[in-house]
Parts: sequence; C-alpha cells; structure tokens
Amino acid sequence: MGTPINSTNYGITTCSLGSRAVAVSTVGYLCFGLAGWMICMNAAGWFSGVDGIALLYPISLILAIMGILGFVCGRGLDSIIFFTGALLFSSTNAYSTMVGTGKAPDPYSYLGWFACLFAIFFGYIWAGSFRSGRMRSLFLLGMWVTMLLAAIGAWTSVTDFYKASGYVGLFTSAIAMIVSANEVIRLGSTVNPNMETVGPTVKPMAAD
Repeated sequence: MGTPINSTNYGITTCSLGSRAVAVSTVGYLCFGLAGWMICMNAAGWFSGVDGIALLYPISLILAIMGILGFVCGRGLDSIIFFTGALLFSSTNAYSTMVGTGKAPDPYSYLGWFACLFAIFFGYIWAGSFRSGRMRSLFLLGMWVTMLLAAIGAWTSVTDFYKASGYVGLFTSAIAMIVSANEVIRLGSTVNPNMETVGPTVKPMAAD
C-alpha cells in the first residue's frame, strides 16, 4: 500500500491507493469530523454545557489507532492529522472531566495558549499540505483558523470569538466528513472496495 510507482499521467511520482489505506482514511476523517462537530455545536452556542464530551475519549482512541495504521499504509499526512486529533480530543475530554468533578478550571489565558500552540501546529501542517489535495488542504486551513479564533477568544474573553471558532469548526468538520466520503466513493467507483486490492493510481497522499 502506498508504494511509489512511476507514471507519466501526472509527470510526478504517484502512489497506489489500496483498499486498506482507504479504510484508514475513511474512518479517521469520519471520527475527526464527528468529534469536531460535537464540540463546535457547543462553541457556536447551539447547545450549552458539555454535550457530546463523553464521546471524545473513545473517538480519540480510534484516531490514535488510525494514526498508527495510516503510518503503516504510507499515509504520512493523514497519520499526523489523526495523531494530533487524538491528542486534541483526549486533552479536551480530560479537562472537561476535571472541571466536571468540581476542580477549579485553569485561567482562560492559559487555555488560550493551549489553543494557540495547536493553531501553530495546524498552520505549518497546512503550509506543507498543498500537494495533498484541495479538500485536505482546506480542512487543515479550517483547523488553523478555528484554533486561532479560540485562542483569541480565550485571551480577550470576547464570546463572539468563541462563536466564530464554533461556526468555522462546524464548517471544518463537514469538510473532514467530505474527505472521508470521497475516499471510499472514489475507490468504490473503480474497484470492489470489499476486496483487497492495490487500487487506482493517484497523486501522493491520495490527492483529491
């Protein structure tokens, strides 16, 4: 899976897109989109409290597993994204659980730095994703903007920044689900996705 092969179709080195690699990316982006959507509905003001937080721990575990499998299948960018999602969502779950037990929450300025560091990470990963396909690149851009707005909201205590981060996060989560759907639909339109196969030839990182 993911073995480089020469191709004159694109004028660059291409990679084989096997059904196992597609399964990893399909499940991984689905989990990322689901977890992001549940959190961002609260941030956007659709719901109050910590609705959906209980889902983050099992989803973060699945994302960690998908990160390992993505690395094995040669999906380097997807592996990085899934590992980061596992860290982000498990940290959010742990913090929400701590606050829920009655412990004093950290100052908002502290949480702002937490979001800021994730924003920096997603920013330079986005800068290196331009050859991975439009939707993946747009997804990473959305994550960068979401975390940046969340950091500004925490530092300034302006609720409008939180709501803005929530709505951008909802849009970004929808893109993650589109990437998930695109993976399996594109494979299924070419071969039987229920059979182990090398699959069609695509650009590096399964470009869209």
